[in-house]
Amino acid sequence: MKNNPLISVVIPAFNRQNTISYCLDSVLTQTYKNLEVIVVDDCSTDSTVSIVRSYPDSRVRCVVLKKNVGAQGARNRGIREAKADWIAFHDSDDEWLPEKLAKQVAVLASADYNPWSFVFSNAYRFDKASGIKSIRLLPVLEGENQYSTLLQSPAPPYPTIITSKKALEKIGYLDEQVPSFQEWDTSIRLAKYCRIIHLKEPLMVYHAGSGDAISGSATKHVEGWHYIISKYESDIKELCGEEAWRKLNFQLLAKCLDLDLVDYYDRYRSKVGMTMQHPLLTFYLTICRKYRIRPNKIVNRFSRNVFKSLDYLVPGQSRIIKL
Repeated sequence: MKNNPLISVVIPAFNRQNTISYCLDSVLTQTYKNLEVIVVDDCSTDSTVSIVRSYPDSRVRCVVLKKNVGAQGARNRGIREAKADWIAFHDSDDEWLPEKLAKQVAVLASADYNPWSFVFSNAYRFDKASGIKSIRLLPVLEGENQYSTLLQSPAPPYPTIITSKKALEKIGYLDEQVPSFQEWDTSIRLAKYCRIIHLKEPLMVYHAGSGDAISGSATKHVEGWHYIISKYESDIKELCGEEAWRKLNFQLLAKCLDLDLVDYYDRYRSKVGMTMQHPLLTFYLTICRKYRIRPNKIVNRFSRNVFKSLDYLVPGQSRIIKL
């Protein structure tokens, strides 16, 4: 069935009774039908499991974990349970557009189903509080510089990714120690072996404000960023340069202040060793620290037209276009 391969859709879930239905519906209504859905429940205490098991579709199965292992551990269990050669990740509070899998499988077909392929797409972002829908244009990740580009900027979200089980086995499955930015770590590791193919069309809807019950928190946010740039410090310095390393650390400090994590800022600042190579940035962060100002709020609203160098503090993530 090379031209119609089975796709295993892996969905970690924890207390998602309010979102799991629209997530599953978006998978089961795909125009591409040859798929299995593996929901890995990470010890939910609500009705998530009963909702999943109530689906009359034989393609859906629910794996209930006996102990809480977190999102990455749940994904790893799903990968191991998968019957297919190809794995598509989804999140239990997001949606796919109906032709998401069909369009990605077409790309895999054009690559002769090379298992060393990694396909992702752009995405829509829906803010539940405001009702605003926008397009997330992710950084372009293709070609010879795909690995070094990923080292400097997090992308793409899990629900946009499809890759082979063989590639995931090659990297030793997912790192279960990553506190956050888990998809960033996975993408970096896959980029060492896989050709990345970036579909520019949005093929999923990210629901902002639904809350990540598995891995979300302010402290985990900064701990995850620090974990990843520390994990890949040598490669960042060797392939991207010392300046790229400093930039990632300045962005970490700005994140700490944006999230009002002053203790984390003080802890990480002592390791960064901010130098006089960036006196304006150093002064700016020092003032923000003293007066408890959110640095990126100021950058986003006022500073870009005045001090272009302050853009240095903003990660090169997705660009948002309001619809």
